[in-house]
Amino acid sequence: MKTRNILSILVTVLLVIGCSSDSSSDGDIIVGGPTNEGGDGGGSTSTYLQDAASFPMGNIVSAAKLTSSSANTTFKEVLLNDYNSITAENDMKMATIFTSAGNYNFSAGDAIVAYAKANGLRVHGHALIWHSSVPGWLNSFSGTNEEFEALIEAYVKATVTHFAQEKDSNGNSIVVSWDVVNEYFDGSSIRSSIFQQKIGDDFIDKAFQWAREADANVKLFYNDYNIAGEVNKRNQIISKVNSMITMSVPIDGIGMQMHLNHNWPTADLPLAIQQITDTGLLVHISELDVKANYSNDVTELTAARAQEQANQYQNASYFYSNIVPAAQQHGITIWGFRDQDSWLYNGGNDWPLLYNNDYSTKISYDSFLEGLKGMSVN
Repeated sequence: MKTRNILSILVTVLLVIGCSSDSSSDGDIIVGGPTNEGGDGGGSTSTYLQDAASFPMGNIVSAAKLTSSSANTTFKEVLLNDYNSITAENDMKMATIFTSAGNYNFSAGDAIVAYAKANGLRVHGHALIWHSSVPGWLNSFSGTNEEFEALIEAYVKATVTHFAQEKDSNGNSIVVSWDVVNEYFDGSSIRSSIFQQKIGDDFIDKAFQWAREADANVKLFYNDYNIAGEVNKRNQIISKVNSMITMSVPIDGIGMQMHLNHNWPTADLPLAIQQITDTGLLVHISELDVKANYSNDVTELTAARAQEQANQYQNASYFYSNIVPAAQQHGITIWGFRDQDSWLYNGGNDWPLLYNNDYSTKISYDSFLEGLKGMSVN
C-alpha cells in the first residue's frame, strides 16, 4: 500500500509540473503584466532603483496622495524605496497655481515640498509655462498684449521665488529645478500658443530670464516630447537651445520626456540622447513611460509584448547611463507608478509602467534595473 501511495503521489506531481511548464509560452496572456519573480509588491527586489542609479531617480506625485490618511501605504513605501526625486504631476502647473491676476494658490505644491523635505527627497518643478495648462480666466483675457506679458512675468517670478524658500539642512532649496517652458515646438514648428500669440516667439527667452531673476541657483530646463523619434523636431530644439546659449539666455538643461512605444523609437534613441548631450547642458529623462498597445492590436498584455516593453525600458536606462556624462545627468523620472494610474491607461487597454495595479513589479522593472547597472539588451 505504501508503494502504491508513493507512486500515486509521484504521478500527481509529474502531472502538475507538466501542466505548469506550458504556461510561459510567448502567446499566453498575463493580465496586468508579468510580475518580477520574488516581488511581493513595492519593488521588493535585492536592489532598489535609486540604489542602482548613479543619478537621481524620480517619479510623479500629487499632494492629495501624499497627504491622504487613507492613501495606500504601499505607494509611499515604493516611493521611498525606489525614488529620491519627485515631480508634481499637476499641482505645480499654472492652471493650479494662477487663480486670478496677481493671486496664486501654492498650497498643493507646498504640501509636496513639505513631504519631500521631511523624507529627504528633491523636487523638480513642472511646469511654469505649458500651452495645455492655462487657467480659464487667462485664456479669455481681454487686456492688451503688454498687460498679458506683465501678468506672465509676475506669475513666473512669484512662483519661482515662493518655491525657492523651503531649504534643506544644508541651506539648499528643496525645489532644485524647473521646467520653465514645456512643448514650445509643435513638430518642427513653433507652437501657436496663447503665449506665442500675445508675447511673441521670444516668450521662451523671456520666461527663462524671468525665472533666473527670481532664483539665481535653480536649474532651468526646456522640456519636450518625441525628441527621440522625430529628427526634424530634435534639430529645431537643438538649434533653438544653441541660439539661447549664444544669446546668454539662462538655460541649464533639456528635458527629454521619453514617452516611448514598445517598438519605437529604436536606432534613433541613443543618437537622440547623444545629440542632446552634445549641447553641453544637463539632460533629464523627464517623463518616461512605454506604451505596450500603441496600435491597439492586443486586448491584454502578452509575455512577448511585455518583453518588448521591458527592452525599451532597459534601452532608456542603459543609453542614458552610458552616454550622458555624470556631470550632465540630472536623472530619470518615470511618469507614474501603477498602470491604472497612468495617463495612458485608457480604461485598461494599455500597461505602460513598471508596476502592476497591486504595486508588484513587472519584468520592465527588472529590465530597467539591468540598464541602470550597465547591462544592455543585447
